[in-house]
Amino acid sequence: MPRPERALFPELSPLHAFAADLRALKVRARNPTYQAMARHTGRSRTALSEAAGGDVIPTWDTVIAYVSFCGEDPNRYRQVWEQLREHREHDSLHGSGTRDPSTVPDAPADLSNLPRRPTGLFLGRDDALQQLAELLQGTDRGLVIGPVVHGLGGVGKTELALQFTDEHRNRYNPVWWINADSVENITAGLAALTRTLEPKWPASSSAGDTAAWAQRWLATHDGWLLVLDNVVDLAAIQPVLATGSNGRVIVTSRRYLDWQTLSLTPLALPVLTADAGVDLLLRRTGRSTERAEAEALVDDVGGLPLALSHAAAYLVERQHVSIAQYRLWLAEQPTRILSARALAYPSDDVVARTWQVSIDAVVADDPLAARMLGIMSYLGADRIPVDLFTPIADALAVEDALTVAASYSLISRSPATISIHRLVQTVIRLAHTDESVLREAVNLLHAALPTGDPETTVAQWPRWAELAPHIDALAARIRNERPEPLTADTTNRAAHALMRGGFYHRGQGRYDASLALFRQSLQLREDALGPDHPDTVTSRYAVAGGCWSTGRSAEAIAAARAALRAREMRFGPSHPDTLEIASNIAVGLRELGHHDEAITLTEQTLRYREKILGAEHPETLRSRNNLAGCYRAVGRVQEALILYQETLEARTRTLGVDHPDTLQSQNNLAGGHEAAGQIAEAIALYEATLTARQDLLGPDHPDTSHSRFNLANAYLTVGRRDAAVQLLQLTLASQCWLLGADHPDSRKTAAALQQARDAPSQRGGPA
Repeated sequence: MPRPERALFPELSPLHAFAADLRALKVRARNPTYQAMARHTGRSRTALSEAAGGDVIPTWDTVIAYVSFCGEDPNRYRQVWEQLREHREHDSLHGSGTRDPSTVPDAPADLSNLPRRPTGLFLGRDDALQQLAELLQGTDRGLVIGPVVHGLGGVGKTELALQFTDEHRNRYNPVWWINADSVENITAGLAALTRTLEPKWPASSSAGDTAAWAQRWLATHDGWLLVLDNVVDLAAIQPVLATGSNGRVIVTSRRYLDWQTLSLTPLALPVLTADAGVDLLLRRTGRSTERAEAEALVDDVGGLPLALSHAAAYLVERQHVSIAQYRLWLAEQPTRILSARALAYPSDDVVARTWQVSIDAVVADDPLAARMLGIMSYLGADRIPVDLFTPIADALAVEDALTVAASYSLISRSPATISIHRLVQTVIRLAHTDESVLREAVNLLHAALPTGDPETTVAQWPRWAELAPHIDALAARIRNERPEPLTADTTNRAAHALMRGGFYHRGQGRYDASLALFRQSLQLREDALGPDHPDTVTSRYAVAGGCWSTGRSAEAIAAARAALRAREMRFGPSHPDTLEIASNIAVGLRELGHHDEAITLTEQTLRYREKILGAEHPETLRSRNNLAGCYRAVGRVQEALILYQETLEARTRTLGVDHPDTLQSQNNLAGGHEAAGQIAEAIALYEATLTARQDLLGPDHPDTSHSRFNLANAYLTVGRRDAAVQLLQLTLASQCWLLGADHPDSRKTAAALQQARDAPSQRGGPA
């Protein structure tokens, strides 16, 4: 079998391009052997093979014989051949000539051209350095192998390569660094290697010929290490990687591509861990007393090394500026902060510019990808659902767009979600000049909102858990950065999404978060629609509920009464929306001890609902449950028990045994039995309700804590103090974690726990 011909680099050398044309001609002629060609042409086999070898210019007679044998007209190649001769003669007249690269000795000892010294403080990358060393130890016969360090701009790919090459410089010679972001720069880097190894290289020689000599030198020598930094295009480095297996290559790139087709192994470089980021920031700035703010800043910038280095330089040069102040400026004036240059290194890349090349490339490659990045910039940084984009393009187009964005390391993917660095989001948002992209983000989130009650529709909770972080992020963008002005339609859709997200948070016991969203929803609607618009009234009523949940009872009643007046004026006293507000005001009045007013309002609401909605409508059952609570509060216990029992049976029939409303009725019926002195029945129902709520809602949900609290009190009644104390301790821990120690529920539980500890314990009470 004939030996394979050596690799050619036609992009780098005109002589190689001429040889490649001759080889292609031979292939089209069914690839005869050089021995067969020699027999028919009278030229030697060596002369014919060297004509297509790329090292020497063949004689014209050899070209005629070669081309004619392959069935082509030799005159088509005459002009190119003459240009090669003229170029070679010029080099011979004006230089001393060059040696065959295979005859040139090894490189001078310790030859390298690293662009700078590596940074002295390099933290959190031990694992990556170890992986780099392990990947460079492998070998594939006949191929240059090495790793591709890829990741987001500013994550430290170049610095990692610098650190490794500096540490392992004694293992390789030469260590040659090439800026590989274009074919021209690769050619220039290889040409520089040629002129370093062959000082007498003719100055008049073309860059392509000069680079080709370096390629041949690499193919005939071993022990070298090439660093191809910032590669954008796979095709641009293919000639370099074809030089043989004698050396090693490290590639850095923002692109996530099919590198294994080039026998390169991808090595993804993540952002720094929180601990490494804080350590880096504190050691660079010497501000050990500001650790808490340093931890917050690392979180603000998502652990990105470039952003941390930028912050450190800024703070070192401005000793009077605290980390807290830097964080404030970063939040309020991100353009100025992210564009600020370090005085010591004014030529270094600033954070804002780092990703612009990649963002611009995405715009050129796939406008849909750029559009989607813009939308993502207004959402949460992590776990953005891919199906959020279904309304704007078909699944294949979305997949293609995400692949383009991921190839530039601007996003990371899982099958169903997307993540994007928060500073990339900031840079993208800063480029927006109007509300069009924000409007699209609002519309997509609005379209994705699940139906049903976010607080009680358990089947939709997983979807709400996916969307809630993005509703929160959208709220922050609108609150802090929104372009002016937002249209009324965009504002109202955003307010609706915020309000629905608030209901979900409240259902999960996140009361402060829910109230914040309710308040923002109300403010947006008051500004865009006016104070009396029905949607504004809806948000005002949501604020009332949020205030009640957070213990702001007076504010809650005032807001609810204002909403009720607006509903009555617009819809009348019997409209379902009016009745909803009236029902909940009555509950608040009962909790505040205004029992007579609460009973009157609840009875009126129940009559309207039975007439308009029917006896077993969920809202009617809610009013019946509330009326039972009012009766119990004023000592009408038997009437309360009858209503509680009827409501529980109806809810079990219509909603199911495990529905939150059904469990509420079961809990309330237990309370009715307790009030009637039927403690055994009460304990049995409390225990069943607690078990069901723990299974359905989790151990820390407010309803679960409420059941635990009620059961503890029932245990105390029968002298089971130890069991009661244990339950109250669990309840208090959950409430303090979820609501805070100052929340009324937490304070109530703390007081009950102290009383339980002081209570006498007796054995043998009813269970």
